[in-house]
Amino acid sequence: MDKHDVILNVRGSHVVGGEEDFSELITEGLLSRDEGKCIIEYEESELSGTENTLTCLIVEADKIRLRRTGESSTEFVFRRSQMYETAYDTPFGMIQMTVLPTQITSDISSDKSGSVDLEYVVKIGSYSAINRLNIGYKQKDFKS
Repeated sequence: MDKHDVILNVRGSHVVGGEEDFSELITEGLLSRDEGKCIIEYEESELSGTENTLTCLIVEADKIRLRRTGESSTEFVFRRSQMYETAYDTPFGMIQMTVLPTQITSDISSDKSGSVDLEYVVKIGSYSAINRLNIGYKQKDFKS
């Protein structure tokens, strides 16, 4: 399995009641491929609110999995129009939630650069929000 050092531009937004919250993180990570999967790993920061957490994005032909391990742990599975129930382990306790992807696109054919774009609705009890996650990567020693 080849691993490449990459620079990641991780942009996220969260829309609740018409108000949008936006964050952006530029960080280093690893890109690898294994048995038809593209794997992107990076450490979260204080900016994202999930410091001391490793995020692993696993892109497959029919789904994308987002796994976070550390201080806050969870796993989301994104399949177009398929609801996924999960528990989010936080320092304050477990939270049950439902995730419904509305957009899943990826351009990961190259190790030099690529992107993953997700839009999904999160429901926790009667609370719901629209989330967007856009991750772009560029190989660390690649000049475009």
